[in-house]
Amino acid sequence: MKFTILSGSQSKRAFVKQVLQWSRIKLVYQRITLTKFTTLFFFLSLINCLVLIILQSIAFADNQAASEIISGFLVQGNITETKIVFLAGNDLYECSDVPQRDEGNCDLLVSGDGSGGSGSMMMMNATHDDRRELFEVTSSRSFTLKPRSEDFHNVNVVQRHHKEHAKTEMDSNGQIDGLILDNGQFLDQTCLQSLIWLNDVIHDSMAEDIVTLTFQVWLFLLSFVTILNESLPHLGSSIAGHILVTGWAGYRLNSTFKLQSHYQTLIVHQACDGADFLGTWWEVRMGHTIPILVFNVVALVAATYLASRLYKVYAQQSFNRVGASSRIHNIYRLVLVLSVCVQLGGFFAIASTAMWLDKASTGTIKRVAMHLGLYRAVFVTMGVLELPWAILGWTSVRRESRPQFIVFAGLSLLLLASSSGIFASPLYQFIFQTWPFFATMTITSYLLIVFTSILGVWCRTNFGRGLSEFLKETEVPEGADFDPVYYAPDKVVTKPRNSVSSLVLKDSEMTFEKRSLNTIDESGIHYLPPLLAASAPTSKVPAVTVQKPARARFSNFHPRFSRFSKSSSVYSDVHRGTVKISSTPPLLRDTPLSPSTPLGLSTHHGGFEPSPAPLMITSTSDRGVRMATMKGAGVDITAGGKELTTSNIGPSLERSPSDRVRALNGLPSNPRPSRQ
Repeated sequence: MKFTILSGSQSKRAFVKQVLQWSRIKLVYQRITLTKFTTLFFFLSLINCLVLIILQSIAFADNQAASEIISGFLVQGNITETKIVFLAGNDLYECSDVPQRDEGNCDLLVSGDGSGGSGSMMMMNATHDDRRELFEVTSSRSFTLKPRSEDFHNVNVVQRHHKEHAKTEMDSNGQIDGLILDNGQFLDQTCLQSLIWLNDVIHDSMAEDIVTLTFQVWLFLLSFVTILNESLPHLGSSIAGHILVTGWAGYRLNSTFKLQSHYQTLIVHQACDGADFLGTWWEVRMGHTIPILVFNVVALVAATYLASRLYKVYAQQSFNRVGASSRIHNIYRLVLVLSVCVQLGGFFAIASTAMWLDKASTGTIKRVAMHLGLYRAVFVTMGVLELPWAILGWTSVRRESRPQFIVFAGLSLLLLASSSGIFASPLYQFIFQTWPFFATMTITSYLLIVFTSILGVWCRTNFGRGLSEFLKETEVPEGADFDPVYYAPDKVVTKPRNSVSSLVLKDSEMTFEKRSLNTIDESGIHYLPPLLAASAPTSKVPAVTVQKPARARFSNFHPRFSRFSKSSSVYSDVHRGTVKISSTPPLLRDTPLSPSTPLGLSTHHGGFEPSPAPLMITSTSDRGVRMATMKGAGVDITAGGKELTTSNIGPSLERSPSDRVRALNGLPSNPRPSRQ
């Protein structure tokens, strides 16, 4: 029995969880299918993400295949990669140390113009103020080697990609000086050393493929959150991301043409005497790179159009749903720009940090770099701090949380100091100058961190001016049939949905401070027909008393934040006081009256006596408010102390004389049928 009860409770929990899951799925479905533009935007983002992930994966596989080919030749030639080989202009240089250092020893490896012998290199040494300092290093060796047959003997034959077979050649001391292909073509150390540069470039392309692939997933998540939360910052970040990734796709196509040109000129024709290691690989890579650019352009155009349509809807909801002043709107726009910078800056900062760590941990850099452990510690710390920095930048300003903003400001200063200081590193300068994609990511990340920090300080100066209340009040409960009331420091204002009747304050466009809230002119409550009004008692009807509402709960709200909302419901403001009016004149009873009988009095044994005390009607709903002719406020009709709600008025209650009695007194008939 105990087991059965436990199983039943578990099944209930499982059922509840399933219901919640289905409710979330239903909510997501409703947001996606809200309009045709939201549906198109979602499916465009999904298709764009899937297609570009496939294309980027194919490009990654192409680069991986080329890297395996080049690495195979380097391993077979016993190239230990103890020197850095890089491209400067149209020449290849090899250095035993980081080139930016004064003690760096760099030699000309391959000249683009085909000249041999000693050469010179012009290195760009970037300083902090972006001025360039040139230094010259003279080459001490020839860039080509002439093999002599008496210095080599055959070792073994290994399967390779080019010419099917290659032989490793050693000199008399057992040192490998080159490879001989199956057609007898010799690959010397210069040729093999030049392959180090090509292998590094292809490895960098693989890292670019991974970053771009991740960026496509991130763009889809931004688009999904845009639709789910109807978020303007995510919408702006998504479009900015499309622009950046499309620009980079175009640049990468251009860089592929340049890389192929350098490969053919420096490696195939100069260093390796016509040996082509990659063959038709370049055509394959072009065939996979061009579709990436085309699809990015199409996605950018379509996403921009759909985003413009969504922006009109989301902006109208964000700015017009809350009746705020223009100053609050300007602050909110500033926060939107900050949110876009935070999202983009967070991704680019993390991506550039990961790329630098990968570059410094592989290839020849890790063998020649000094203080590499310190660099890694700095970049790992930056990578760990960048995610909470982005989160705090988003939440601290929107919530106007001063403690969170202090932490965000501290992290911003730390990231700015680290990013600025790392530029002084020769190793960082070298990677920055020889890897365009990394340079683009780093510059974008740095600028976004700077802009985010400046905008964060600017937003901090606007704390306490009502932004947090503005953002809270934009969240209208789903299914609510009224508009919320928005608060100001010393006043609570509403904008009526319909025209205000003569009973309600006619100066509805004025604030409570400018109105006279003590009394309403008694002419506003004369609702009797002309004949009844002419026979009404001469005593003044008590004035309508309106209680001033309690002070708004957000006392620190800016006084300029005063517009009228669209609601006049009594439920719009829980702090609103009731509106009390006096009792209406007594109604005639179903007893014959002489024309001279004053209204409100009945005959009794030939004399006059006051009518019974009228009932007090308390309105508890909008219907009751309308019945009491007071729209948009609570109403008490008090006389004699007896109380009824409009919902409790039974059929036995007659609030007007019968048509027969009214006709005897010269009054028009009641257009409404009496309740039986």
